[in-house]
Amino acid sequence: MHAGHPAHTDRQGARHCVDTPHQSERGRIITFPLAARTGGAPGETGEHRPAHDRMVAESPAIRQRSRGSGISHLRMLPLGISSGAFYPDTPTEEVPDRAAALGIHTIEVMLQTAGEYDPRFIADLAQRARDAGVTVNSVHTMHRLHPFFDRYARRVREGRELFERGIEAAATLGARVLVWHGARSGEVIEPEGWERFVDTTAELAAVCGKAGVTLGLENVSWCALATVRDVVRMATRMDEIAPPEHLGFVFDPFQAMRADANPFMILAAMGNRLVNVHISDHSEEQPDRNHLPPGDGNIPWSALLRAIAGSGYSGPMIIESPLDEGEVTLDRIREHIEPRLRSIFAFSPEAGTRPNAGLSEPTRLPDGVREGIELFNQRRYFEAHEVIEHEWHAERGPIRRLYQGILQIGVGFYHALNGNHKGAVLLLTDGIAKTSEFVPRALGVNTGKLVEEAQRCLDVIRQLSPDELGQFDPATIPVIEVSADPAP
Repeated sequence: MHAGHPAHTDRQGARHCVDTPHQSERGRIITFPLAARTGGAPGETGEHRPAHDRMVAESPAIRQRSRGSGISHLRMLPLGISSGAFYPDTPTEEVPDRAAALGIHTIEVMLQTAGEYDPRFIADLAQRARDAGVTVNSVHTMHRLHPFFDRYARRVREGRELFERGIEAAATLGARVLVWHGARSGEVIEPEGWERFVDTTAELAAVCGKAGVTLGLENVSWCALATVRDVVRMATRMDEIAPPEHLGFVFDPFQAMRADANPFMILAAMGNRLVNVHISDHSEEQPDRNHLPPGDGNIPWSALLRAIAGSGYSGPMIIESPLDEGEVTLDRIREHIEPRLRSIFAFSPEAGTRPNAGLSEPTRLPDGVREGIELFNQRRYFEAHEVIEHEWHAERGPIRRLYQGILQIGVGFYHALNGNHKGAVLLLTDGIAKTSEFVPRALGVNTGKLVEEAQRCLDVIRQLSPDELGQFDPATIPVIEVSADPAP
Protein backbone atom coordinates (compact mmCIF):
# COMPACT_ATOMS: atom_id res chain seq x y z
CA MET A 1 0.00 0.00 0.00
CA HIS A 2 1.46 3.30 -1.05
CA ALA A 3 2.02 5.84 1.70
CA GLY A 4 0.40 8.62 -0.29
CA HIS A 5 -2.73 7.47 -2.06
CA PRO A 6 -2.98 3.68 -1.95
CA ALA A 7 -5.19 1.81 -4.35
CA HIS A 8 -6.71 -1.64 -4.46
CA THR A 9 -7.56 -3.72 -7.51
CA ASP A 10 -10.68 -5.82 -7.12
CA ARG A 11 -11.28 -9.11 -8.91
CA GLN A 12 -13.01 -7.35 -11.83
CA GLY A 13 -9.87 -5.29 -12.38
CA ALA A 14 -11.40 -1.99 -11.24
CA ARG A 15 -9.14 0.20 -9.13
CA HIS A 16 -10.49 2.22 -6.24
CA CYS A 17 -8.98 4.07 -3.33
CA VAL A 18 -8.57 2.36 0.00
CA ASP A 19 -9.03 4.64 2.99
CA THR A 20 -6.10 4.74 5.37
CA PRO A 21 -5.59 6.51 8.68
CA HIS A 22 -2.57 8.52 7.55
CA GLN A 23 -4.57 10.68 5.17
CA SER A 24 -5.06 14.27 6.24
CA GLU A 25 -8.37 15.33 7.72
CA ARG A 26 -8.38 17.97 5.01
CA GLY A 27 -8.77 15.12 2.57
CA ARG A 28 -11.01 12.12 2.97
CA ILE A 29 -10.73 9.60 5.74
CA ILE A 30 -13.22 7.10 7.07
CA THR A 31 -13.36 6.32 10.75
CA PHE A 32 -12.98 2.56 10.79
CA PRO A 33 -14.69 0.51 12.06
CA LEU A 34 -17.71 2.68 11.41
CA ALA A 35 -19.58 1.96 14.61
CA ALA A 36 -18.23 4.55 17.03
CA ARG A 37 -16.91 7.77 15.51
CA THR A 38 -14.59 8.49 18.38
CA GLY A 39 -11.47 8.92 16.30
CA GLY A 40 -12.70 10.16 12.95
CA ALA A 41 -12.55 13.26 10.86
CA PRO A 42 -14.73 16.01 12.36
CA GLY A 43 -15.22 17.86 9.08
CA GLU A 44 -16.13 14.89 6.92
CA THR A 45 -19.61 14.41 5.48
CA GLY A 46 -21.06 11.52 3.53
CA GLU A 47 -21.68 13.76 0.53
CA HIS A 48 -17.93 14.17 0.03
CA ARG A 49 -17.13 10.47 0.18
CA PRO A 50 -16.77 8.34 -2.94
CA ALA A 51 -19.71 6.04 -3.67
CA HIS A 52 -17.98 2.92 -2.35
CA ASP A 53 -17.18 4.62 0.97
CA ARG A 54 -20.80 5.69 1.35
CA MET A 55 -21.88 2.11 0.63
CA VAL A 56 -19.79 0.86 3.54
CA ALA A 57 -20.93 3.64 5.87
CA GLU A 58 -24.59 3.38 4.95
CA SER A 59 -25.10 -0.38 4.83
CA PRO A 60 -28.01 -1.30 7.15
CA ALA A 61 -25.94 -3.75 9.19
CA ILE A 62 -23.29 -1.16 9.96
CA ARG A 63 -25.77 1.65 10.47
CA GLN A 64 -27.69 -0.44 13.01
CA ARG A 65 -24.49 -1.28 14.88
CA SER A 66 -23.54 2.39 14.85
CA ARG A 67 -26.58 3.45 16.84
CA GLY A 68 -25.13 2.12 20.09
CA SER A 69 -22.43 3.77 22.12
CA GLY A 70 -20.21 0.71 21.98
CA ILE A 71 -20.23 -2.91 22.99
CA SER A 72 -22.77 -3.79 25.65
CA HIS A 73 -21.18 -7.14 26.45
CA LEU A 74 -17.87 -8.90 26.26
CA ARG A 75 -17.43 -12.61 25.83
CA MET A 76 -14.50 -14.88 25.37
CA LEU A 77 -13.62 -16.02 21.85
CA PRO A 78 -13.01 -19.74 22.36
CA LEU A 79 -11.08 -21.82 19.86
CA GLY A 80 -12.90 -24.53 17.94
CA ILE A 81 -11.72 -26.71 15.09
CA SER A 82 -13.02 -27.80 11.71
CA SER A 83 -13.15 -31.48 10.84
CA GLY A 84 -11.42 -30.32 7.67
CA ALA A 85 -8.28 -29.72 9.77
CA PHE A 86 -7.98 -33.51 10.11
CA TYR A 87 -8.60 -34.21 6.40
CA PRO A 88 -7.80 -36.58 4.73
CA ASP A 89 -6.40 -38.93 7.37
CA THR A 90 -9.25 -38.85 9.88
CA PRO A 91 -12.80 -39.77 8.76
CA THR A 92 -15.42 -37.19 9.75
CA GLU A 93 -17.13 -39.52 12.24
CA GLU A 94 -13.88 -39.89 14.20
CA VAL A 95 -13.27 -36.16 14.55
CA PRO A 96 -15.20 -35.68 17.85
CA ASP A 97 -12.88 -38.14 19.61
CA ARG A 98 -9.76 -36.62 18.01
CA ALA A 99 -10.82 -33.09 18.96
CA ALA A 100 -11.65 -34.07 22.55
CA ALA A 101 -8.27 -35.79 22.90
CA LEU A 102 -6.63 -32.50 21.91
CA GLY A 103 -8.65 -30.53 24.46
CA ILE A 104 -10.96 -28.95 21.87
CA HIS A 105 -14.66 -29.27 22.68
CA THR A 106 -16.22 -27.20 19.89
CA ILE A 107 -16.09 -28.35 16.28
CA GLU A 108 -17.34 -27.50 12.82
CA VAL A 109 -18.32 -30.51 10.72
CA MET A 110 -17.19 -30.18 7.11
CA LEU A 111 -19.21 -32.60 5.03
CA GLN A 112 -16.87 -34.32 2.55
CA THR A 113 -19.16 -36.59 0.51
CA ALA A 114 -22.81 -36.95 -0.44
CA GLY A 115 -22.94 -39.98 1.84
CA GLU A 116 -22.05 -37.84 4.85
CA TYR A 117 -25.36 -35.98 4.36
CA ASP A 118 -27.23 -39.25 5.02
CA PRO A 119 -29.45 -39.01 8.15
CA ARG A 120 -28.07 -42.32 9.47
CA PHE A 121 -24.51 -41.08 9.22
CA ILE A 122 -25.48 -37.81 10.90
CA ALA A 123 -27.32 -39.61 13.73
CA ASP A 124 -24.22 -41.71 14.41
CA LEU A 125 -22.01 -38.58 14.30
CA ALA A 126 -24.32 -36.79 16.75
CA GLN A 127 -24.06 -39.69 19.20
CA ARG A 128 -20.28 -39.76 18.86
CA ALA A 129 -20.13 -36.02 19.59
CA ARG A 130 -22.28 -36.44 22.70
CA ASP A 131 -20.15 -39.34 23.91
CA ALA A 132 -16.97 -37.28 23.42
CA GLY A 133 -18.42 -34.22 25.16
CA VAL A 134 -18.03 -32.18 22.00
CA THR A 135 -20.40 -29.44 20.75
CA VAL A 136 -21.03 -29.08 17.02
CA ASN A 137 -21.12 -25.32 16.45
CA SER A 138 -21.55 -25.39 12.68
CA VAL A 139 -21.85 -27.58 9.62
CA HIS A 140 -19.99 -26.72 6.41
CA THR A 141 -21.63 -27.78 3.16
CA MET A 142 -19.61 -29.25 0.28
CA HIS A 143 -19.95 -26.56 -2.37
CA ARG A 144 -19.67 -28.63 -5.54
CA LEU A 145 -22.57 -30.85 -4.46
CA HIS A 146 -24.97 -27.89 -4.67
CA PRO A 147 -24.91 -26.45 -8.23
CA PHE A 148 -27.86 -24.10 -7.69
CA PHE A 149 -26.96 -22.01 -10.73
CA ASP A 150 -26.28 -24.81 -13.21
CA ARG A 151 -28.16 -24.81 -16.52
CA TYR A 152 -29.11 -28.48 -16.08
CA ALA A 153 -32.35 -28.59 -14.09
CA ARG A 154 -31.79 -32.03 -12.56
CA ARG A 155 -28.45 -30.97 -11.08
CA VAL A 156 -30.13 -27.94 -9.52
CA ARG A 157 -33.00 -30.01 -8.13
CA GLU A 158 -30.83 -32.78 -6.69
CA GLY A 159 -28.38 -30.23 -5.31
CA ARG A 160 -31.25 -28.47 -3.55
CA GLU A 161 -32.53 -31.74 -2.09
CA LEU A 162 -29.08 -32.57 -0.76
CA PHE A 163 -28.71 -29.06 0.69
CA GLU A 164 -31.96 -29.53 2.59
CA ARG A 165 -30.47 -32.72 4.01
CA GLY A 166 -27.54 -30.57 5.10
CA ILE A 167 -29.97 -28.30 6.94
CA GLU A 168 -31.51 -31.33 8.63
CA ALA A 169 -28.02 -32.53 9.53
CA ALA A 170 -27.21 -29.22 11.19
CA ALA A 171 -30.43 -29.39 13.20
CA THR A 172 -29.76 -32.99 14.26
CA LEU A 173 -26.22 -32.12 15.35
CA GLY A 174 -27.46 -29.09 17.30
CA ALA A 175 -25.39 -26.71 15.14
CA ARG A 176 -26.10 -22.99 15.17
CA VAL A 177 -24.85 -22.29 11.64
CA LEU A 178 -24.86 -23.93 8.21
CA VAL A 179 -21.94 -22.57 6.17
CA TRP A 180 -22.41 -21.94 2.44
CA HIS A 181 -20.00 -20.31 0.00
CA GLY A 182 -22.82 -18.93 -2.13
CA ALA A 183 -22.62 -18.53 -5.89
CA ARG A 184 -19.33 -18.65 -7.77
CA SER A 185 -18.00 -15.28 -8.88
CA GLY A 186 -18.65 -16.05 -12.54
CA GLU A 187 -22.30 -16.79 -11.79
CA VAL A 188 -23.06 -13.27 -10.52
CA ILE A 189 -21.29 -11.10 -13.09
CA GLU A 190 -24.56 -10.07 -14.73
CA PRO A 191 -27.32 -8.35 -12.71
CA GLU A 192 -29.75 -11.21 -13.28
CA GLY A 193 -27.16 -13.64 -11.90
CA TRP A 194 -26.82 -11.58 -8.72
CA GLU A 195 -30.60 -11.41 -8.29
CA ARG A 196 -30.84 -15.16 -8.73
CA PHE A 197 -28.21 -15.54 -6.01
CA VAL A 198 -30.20 -13.24 -3.71
CA ASP A 199 -33.43 -15.14 -4.38
CA THR A 200 -31.77 -18.50 -3.75
CA THR A 201 -30.25 -17.19 -0.52
CA ALA A 202 -33.69 -16.04 0.64
CA GLU A 203 -35.21 -19.47 -0.09
CA LEU A 204 -32.43 -21.36 1.70
CA ALA A 205 -32.45 -18.99 4.67
CA ALA A 206 -36.18 -19.52 5.09
CA VAL A 207 -35.74 -23.30 5.24
CA CYS A 208 -32.82 -22.90 7.66
CA GLY A 209 -34.89 -20.63 9.88
CA LYS A 210 -37.69 -23.19 10.11
CA ALA A 211 -35.12 -25.75 11.25
CA GLY A 212 -33.69 -23.41 13.89
CA VAL A 213 -30.43 -22.96 11.99
CA THR A 214 -28.75 -19.80 10.64
CA LEU A 215 -27.51 -19.84 7.05
CA GLY A 216 -23.97 -18.41 7.05
CA LEU A 217 -22.61 -16.85 3.84
CA GLU A 218 -18.80 -16.98 3.79
CA ASN A 219 -16.46 -14.53 2.09
CA VAL A 220 -14.52 -16.83 -0.27
CA SER A 221 -11.95 -15.67 -2.81
CA TRP A 222 -13.52 -17.45 -5.78
CA CYS A 223 -17.17 -16.89 -4.88
CA ALA A 224 -19.74 -14.11 -4.91
CA LEU A 225 -18.64 -12.44 -1.65
CA ALA A 226 -14.91 -12.15 -2.33
CA THR A 227 -14.38 -8.38 -2.02
CA VAL A 228 -15.47 -5.61 0.32
CA ARG A 229 -17.77 -4.29 -2.38
CA ASP A 230 -19.39 -7.73 -2.74
CA VAL A 231 -20.03 -8.07 1.02
CA VAL A 232 -21.44 -4.54 1.20
CA ARG A 233 -23.70 -5.30 -1.75
CA MET A 234 -25.14 -8.29 0.10
CA ALA A 235 -25.27 -6.50 3.47
CA THR A 236 -27.49 -3.78 2.00
CA ARG A 237 -30.01 -6.48 1.04
CA MET A 238 -29.88 -8.55 4.23
CA ASP A 239 -32.90 -7.03 5.93
CA GLU A 240 -35.14 -7.71 2.95
CA ILE A 241 -33.79 -11.25 2.44
CA ALA A 242 -34.16 -12.73 5.93
CA PRO A 243 -34.10 -11.86 9.65
CA PRO A 244 -30.80 -12.13 11.56
CA GLU A 245 -31.69 -15.46 13.15
CA HIS A 246 -32.07 -16.98 9.66
CA LEU A 247 -29.15 -15.41 7.76
CA GLY A 248 -25.70 -14.07 8.57
CA PHE A 249 -22.08 -13.89 7.47
CA VAL A 250 -19.10 -16.17 8.09
CA PHE A 251 -15.83 -14.23 8.29
CA ASP A 252 -12.67 -15.81 6.90
CA PRO A 253 -9.58 -13.55 7.01
CA PHE A 254 -7.52 -16.06 5.00
CA GLN A 255 -10.02 -15.88 2.16
CA ALA A 256 -10.04 -12.08 2.37
CA MET A 257 -6.27 -11.94 2.03
CA ARG A 258 -6.35 -14.45 -0.80
CA ALA A 259 -8.82 -12.21 -2.64
CA ASP A 260 -6.57 -9.17 -2.03
CA ALA A 261 -9.35 -7.68 0.11
CA ASN A 262 -8.84 -5.79 3.38
CA PRO A 263 -9.99 -8.23 6.11
CA PHE A 264 -10.82 -5.37 8.49
CA MET A 265 -13.15 -3.81 5.93
CA ILE A 266 -14.71 -7.20 5.13
CA LEU A 267 -15.41 -7.64 8.84
CA ALA A 268 -16.84 -4.14 9.21
CA ALA A 269 -19.08 -4.61 6.17
CA MET A 270 -20.55 -7.74 7.77
CA GLY A 271 -21.70 -5.56 10.66
CA ASN A 272 -23.92 -7.19 13.24
CA ARG A 273 -24.70 -10.16 10.97
CA LEU A 274 -21.53 -12.04 11.90
CA VAL A 275 -22.44 -15.60 12.95
CA ASN A 276 -19.24 -17.60 12.55
CA VAL A 277 -15.47 -17.07 12.19
CA HIS A 278 -12.86 -19.25 10.47
CA ILE A 279 -9.18 -18.74 11.23
CA SER A 280 -6.05 -19.72 9.32
CA ASP A 281 -3.12 -17.71 7.99
CA HIS A 282 -2.05 -16.49 4.56
CA SER A 283 1.47 -15.90 3.31
CA GLU A 284 2.11 -13.19 0.75
CA GLU A 285 5.52 -14.74 0.07
CA GLN A 286 4.01 -18.21 -0.50
CA PRO A 287 0.47 -17.55 -1.77
CA ASP A 288 0.00 -21.13 -2.95
CA ARG A 289 0.25 -22.45 0.62
CA ASN A 290 -3.31 -22.55 1.91
CA HIS A 291 -4.67 -22.29 5.45
CA LEU A 292 -1.41 -21.92 7.34
CA PRO A 293 -1.54 -22.09 11.15
CA PRO A 294 -2.18 -18.61 12.61
CA GLY A 295 1.18 -16.97 13.14
CA ASP A 296 2.86 -18.62 10.14
CA GLY A 297 1.72 -15.99 7.64
CA ASN A 298 1.10 -12.26 7.28
CA ILE A 299 -2.29 -11.75 8.92
CA PRO A 300 -1.97 -9.20 11.80
CA TRP A 301 -3.62 -11.33 14.46
CA SER A 302 -3.20 -8.93 17.36
CA ALA A 303 -5.23 -6.26 15.60
CA LEU A 304 -7.63 -8.64 13.90
CA LEU A 305 -8.60 -10.42 17.10
CA ARG A 306 -9.37 -7.06 18.68
CA ALA A 307 -11.51 -6.15 15.66
CA ILE A 308 -13.42 -9.44 15.94
CA ALA A 309 -13.98 -8.86 19.67
CA GLY A 310 -15.03 -5.29 18.94
CA SER A 311 -17.64 -6.46 16.44
CA GLY A 312 -19.67 -7.99 19.27
CA TYR A 313 -19.19 -11.55 18.00
CA SER A 314 -19.27 -14.01 20.90
CA GLY A 315 -18.98 -17.40 19.22
CA PRO A 316 -16.00 -19.68 18.63
CA MET A 317 -13.18 -19.10 16.17
CA ILE A 318 -12.92 -22.25 14.06
CA ILE A 319 -9.39 -23.36 13.18
CA GLU A 320 -9.20 -24.51 9.56
CA SER A 321 -5.45 -25.06 9.40
CA PRO A 322 -4.43 -28.69 8.75
CA LEU A 323 -3.06 -30.29 11.91
CA ASP A 324 -0.18 -31.94 10.06
CA GLU A 325 1.71 -32.47 13.30
CA GLY A 326 -1.34 -33.01 15.47
CA GLU A 327 -0.95 -31.63 18.98
CA VAL A 328 2.31 -29.89 18.08
CA THR A 329 0.55 -27.75 15.45
CA LEU A 330 -2.39 -27.05 17.73
CA ASP A 331 -0.10 -26.01 20.59
CA ARG A 332 1.68 -23.61 18.25
CA ILE A 333 -1.66 -22.06 17.27
CA ARG A 334 -2.67 -21.71 20.90
CA GLU A 335 0.66 -20.14 21.81
CA HIS A 336 0.16 -17.53 19.12
CA ILE A 337 -3.54 -16.76 19.66
CA GLU A 338 -4.13 -17.00 23.39
CA PRO A 339 -1.61 -14.35 24.55
CA ARG A 340 -3.18 -11.94 22.07
CA LEU A 341 -6.60 -12.69 23.46
CA ARG A 342 -5.29 -12.00 26.96
CA SER A 343 -4.08 -8.60 25.80
CA ILE A 344 -7.64 -7.78 24.70
CA PHE A 345 -9.68 -9.13 27.56
CA ALA A 346 -9.37 -8.31 31.21
CA PHE A 347 -9.37 -12.02 32.08
CA SER A 348 -7.63 -15.14 30.83
CA PRO A 349 -9.04 -17.51 28.17
CA GLU A 350 -9.71 -20.04 30.93
CA ALA A 351 -12.02 -17.64 32.77
CA GLY A 352 -15.06 -18.25 30.58
CA THR A 353 -17.35 -15.34 29.89
CA ARG A 354 -18.15 -12.00 31.43
CA PRO A 355 -21.44 -10.64 30.19
CA ASN A 356 -22.31 -6.99 30.67
CA ALA A 357 -18.69 -5.81 30.52
CA GLY A 358 -17.48 -3.24 28.03
CA LEU A 359 -14.49 -3.55 25.75
CA SER A 360 -12.08 -1.42 27.70
CA GLU A 361 -9.30 0.82 26.50
CA PRO A 362 -6.01 -1.11 26.19
CA THR A 363 -3.79 -0.95 29.26
CA ARG A 364 -0.65 -1.89 27.33
CA LEU A 365 0.66 -0.91 23.93
CA PRO A 366 -0.70 -3.38 21.34
CA ASP A 367 1.91 -5.55 19.65
CA GLY A 368 1.30 -3.96 16.27
CA VAL A 369 1.82 -0.41 17.54
CA ARG A 370 4.98 -1.44 19.39
CA GLU A 371 6.32 -3.10 16.23
CA GLY A 372 5.37 -0.03 14.19
CA ILE A 373 7.24 2.27 16.58
CA GLU A 374 10.33 0.08 16.23
CA LEU A 375 10.07 0.46 12.44
CA PHE A 376 9.54 4.21 12.86
CA ASN A 377 12.74 4.44 14.88
CA GLN A 378 14.56 2.57 12.11
CA ARG A 379 13.32 5.21 9.61
CA ARG A 380 11.22 2.54 7.89
CA TYR A 381 8.18 4.77 7.79
CA PHE A 382 6.36 2.95 5.00
CA GLU A 383 6.48 -0.35 6.88
CA ALA A 384 5.58 1.39 10.15
CA HIS A 385 2.49 2.81 8.47
CA GLU A 386 1.45 -0.66 7.26
CA VAL A 387 1.77 -2.22 10.71
CA ILE A 388 0.19 0.55 12.82
CA GLU A 389 -2.68 0.88 10.36
CA HIS A 390 -3.94 -2.58 11.35
CA GLU A 391 -4.17 -1.58 15.01
CA TRP A 392 -5.87 1.69 14.05
CA HIS A 393 -8.48 -0.29 12.12
CA ALA A 394 -9.05 -2.63 15.06
CA GLU A 395 -9.33 -0.09 17.89
CA ARG A 396 -12.74 1.46 18.64
CA GLY A 397 -11.87 3.76 21.54
CA PRO A 398 -10.35 7.25 21.64
CA ILE A 399 -6.82 5.81 21.92
CA ARG A 400 -7.03 5.10 18.19
CA ARG A 401 -6.28 8.80 17.66
CA LEU A 402 -2.86 8.27 19.25
CA TYR A 403 -2.15 5.41 16.84
CA GLN A 404 -3.27 7.59 13.96
CA GLY A 405 -1.15 10.48 15.20
CA ILE A 406 2.01 8.39 15.39
CA LEU A 407 1.27 6.95 11.97
CA GLN A 408 0.72 10.41 10.44
CA ILE A 409 3.94 11.78 11.95
CA GLY A 410 5.82 8.88 10.38
CA VAL A 411 4.22 9.42 6.99
CA GLY A 412 4.95 13.15 7.32
CA PHE A 413 8.65 12.41 7.69
CA TYR A 414 8.42 9.95 4.80
CA HIS A 415 7.14 12.79 2.63
CA ALA A 416 9.82 15.16 3.93
CA LEU A 417 12.59 12.74 3.00
CA ASN A 418 11.08 12.18 -0.44
CA GLY A 419 10.65 15.81 -1.49
CA ASN A 420 6.91 16.21 -0.85
CA HIS A 421 6.81 19.54 1.03
CA LYS A 422 3.02 19.90 1.11
CA GLY A 423 2.45 16.30 2.22
CA ALA A 424 5.07 16.66 4.96
CA VAL A 425 3.47 19.81 6.38
CA LEU A 426 -0.10 18.46 6.27
CA LEU A 427 0.67 15.06 7.78
CA LEU A 428 3.02 16.34 10.47
CA THR A 429 0.51 19.04 11.46
CA ASP A 430 -2.33 16.56 11.79
CA GLY A 431 -0.22 13.89 13.49
CA ILE A 432 1.22 16.28 16.06
CA ALA A 433 -2.26 17.61 16.85
CA LYS A 434 -3.63 14.13 17.53
CA THR A 435 -0.61 12.97 19.53
CA SER A 436 -0.79 16.16 21.63
CA GLU A 437 -4.09 14.90 23.07
CA PHE A 438 -2.10 12.20 24.90
CA VAL A 439 0.83 14.11 26.42
CA PRO A 440 2.93 13.66 28.46
CA ARG A 441 2.72 9.83 28.32
CA ALA A 442 0.28 7.19 27.10
CA LEU A 443 0.62 3.40 27.20
CA GLY A 444 4.32 3.84 27.94
CA VAL A 445 4.93 6.15 24.96
CA ASN A 446 6.75 9.40 25.77
CA THR A 447 4.28 11.46 23.76
CA GLY A 448 5.47 14.78 25.21
CA LYS A 449 8.98 14.27 23.82
CA LEU A 450 7.64 13.08 20.46
CA VAL A 451 5.35 16.10 20.08
CA GLU A 452 8.05 18.60 21.09
CA GLU A 453 10.71 17.21 18.76
CA ALA A 454 8.33 16.62 15.84
CA GLN A 455 7.06 20.20 16.19
CA ARG A 456 10.64 21.53 15.96
CA CYS A 457 11.11 19.55 12.74
CA LEU A 458 7.82 20.87 11.37
CA ASP A 459 8.85 24.47 12.14
CA VAL A 460 12.06 23.98 10.15
CA ILE A 461 10.22 22.39 7.22
CA ARG A 462 7.76 25.27 7.12
CA GLN A 463 10.62 27.74 6.89
CA LEU A 464 12.07 25.88 3.91
CA SER A 465 10.59 26.28 0.45
CA PRO A 466 9.70 23.13 -1.53
CA ASP A 467 12.94 23.56 -3.50
CA GLU A 468 14.92 23.80 -0.26
CA LEU A 469 13.42 20.72 1.39
CA GLY A 470 16.61 18.76 0.70
CA GLN A 471 18.27 20.92 3.37
CA PHE A 472 16.15 19.34 6.10
CA ASP A 473 18.43 17.38 8.43
CA PRO A 474 17.15 13.78 8.95
CA ALA A 475 19.25 13.55 12.11
CA THR A 476 16.72 15.84 13.84
CA ILE A 477 13.85 13.37 13.35
CA PRO A 478 12.78 12.13 16.81
CA VAL A 479 13.17 8.62 18.14
CA ILE A 480 10.01 7.50 19.91
CA GLU A 481 10.70 6.38 23.48
CA VAL A 482 8.60 3.53 24.87
CA SER A 483 8.91 2.19 28.39
CA ALA A 484 8.61 -1.52 29.15
CA ASP A 485 5.16 -2.87 29.91
CA PRO A 486 4.31 -2.65 33.61
CA ALA A 487 4.54 -5.91 35.47
CA PRO A 488 1.16 -7.70 35.70
